[in-house]
Amino acid sequence: MSPNSEKNRPEGPRPPIAVVGMAGVFPGASDIDQFWHNIINKKDTVADIPEERWIVPPDVVWADAPLPDKTYSRRACLIRDFSFDPAGFPIDPGLLESLDPLYHLVLQAGKTAFSQVKPDYSGGKVRRKRTGTILAAIALPTDAASSIARKTLGLAFEDRLLGKGHHRIVASDLLSRNEALAGRVTSLPAALLAQALGLGGGSYTLDAACASSLYAVKLACDELLARRADVMLAGGVSRPDSLYTQIGFTQLRALSPTGRCAPFDKSADGLVVGEGVGILALKRLQDAVQDGDQIYGLIRGIGLSNDIGGNLLAPASEGQIRAMHQAYAKAGLNPDDIDLIECHGAGTPVGDTTEIQSLIQLWEKPERAHGKCAIGSVKSMIGHLLTAAGAAGMIKTLLALQHGILPPSLNFKSPPAQSPLNGSPFRVQTETETWPKRDAQTPRRAAVSAFGFGGINAHLIFEAFEPPAADSAVAPTYTVRQTETKPVPIAIVGMNASFGSFESLAPFQEAIFNGDNSTCKNP
Repeated sequence: MSPNSEKNRPEGPRPPIAVVGMAGVFPGASDIDQFWHNIINKKDTVADIPEERWIVPPDVVWADAPLPDKTYSRRACLIRDFSFDPAGFPIDPGLLESLDPLYHLVLQAGKTAFSQVKPDYSGGKVRRKRTGTILAAIALPTDAASSIARKTLGLAFEDRLLGKGHHRIVASDLLSRNEALAGRVTSLPAALLAQALGLGGGSYTLDAACASSLYAVKLACDELLARRADVMLAGGVSRPDSLYTQIGFTQLRALSPTGRCAPFDKSADGLVVGEGVGILALKRLQDAVQDGDQIYGLIRGIGLSNDIGGNLLAPASEGQIRAMHQAYAKAGLNPDDIDLIECHGAGTPVGDTTEIQSLIQLWEKPERAHGKCAIGSVKSMIGHLLTAAGAAGMIKTLLALQHGILPPSLNFKSPPAQSPLNGSPFRVQTETETWPKRDAQTPRRAAVSAFGFGGINAHLIFEAFEPPAADSAVAPTYTVRQTETKPVPIAIVGMNASFGSFESLAPFQEAIFNGDNSTCKNP
């Protein structure tokens, strides 16, 4: 055996992780029951953006063609009827009221998902100190952050225009503590949720672009499998200021001019922006069975990767396929064990074509029956939720497994003439249909893909949970839970640095060892 053969051997199947709670707020749906009702009844939530969601009159920034600092679409999928219930949160009422709506979404969905977690059967309570939180949030200005920018920068510009001394700008005079906290985006969502629920298992917020929610779930599964936590809350949220998303995606030529998301269809002309939150509560399968949790489904494997040859707007199949291969290796399954794929499917022609090409290469044998596997995208109904898009896709798929239903995707009639979808093993599911099992012994299985700007890829495999027999390997086998495993040492095998005027590690090292602080002085 060569020295590297063990290192290169594919990773074997990992223990399943159980989804024991889930909650969400999406366009047209204040909870996941309404969300599922909308899906199976093919409700399209795209509409004109209300005038109060623009920070300038919409006519000022609208144009009928791509122009700098303009948008060519006033349509999006926004949450309109959400009402936040502040009861029961141990947070200062003044702060709670002033928080950006993004945090209200997180708190409500997180509280609902966590409320579904059953107590530890051996201890009689949910072990909050061993419950962690990992959420995804887009690093774009929210309503509160945008307000802060207008308040501070606006006076600064006025001062320059009218002369120094016109305003003496002092941050503390402009912003209250609550306003400053409400405007934070990149770190606060998970930390605030952990504080509100009294969770001590660690928390952080990440941004891996449109693959973020699946990244959060993968990292949460790692925490559970390493026994650093017993319960994890994971998912994603997105509710940026509409001005930034509408203009930003227009400048990228990614926004649909018609305001219609049509994944895989010949009429597809871009994405429609959506907003919302989705959060899953996760446990190790054995613990969930012992505690008597409701199990919505099992996570069998997740693969992550980055593109090597792709760019911001043109993804590369190679990176997508690596993520997919990882997921199936970890699950111990083959691609054609899957009956349903919730695709990234944003409605951008290049992205959708690349995704189908990746799936075809993954399945490897083109002679397999045409249209064997159903595919779809919830973005056709609620738009692209950015960092929360994967959460919406996962919840849709888990509900499909729970109900035994193949859910429809909207706005698909026929693919482009040259689309790789033609003659492929995949069909776009356009109607609500019963999801038949392959046989009595084979559970329903589905996959979810999420691909982010810059080539950030994720692929997740779900399996329906079927209660085990009394003598099954996942039945209760111990009464005292194992605690955290002994840490494995990690070797640092490379370093580099670039700090201030130090462009590499060597001069930085020399300055440190010689006590040279000259580069830290004011110019």
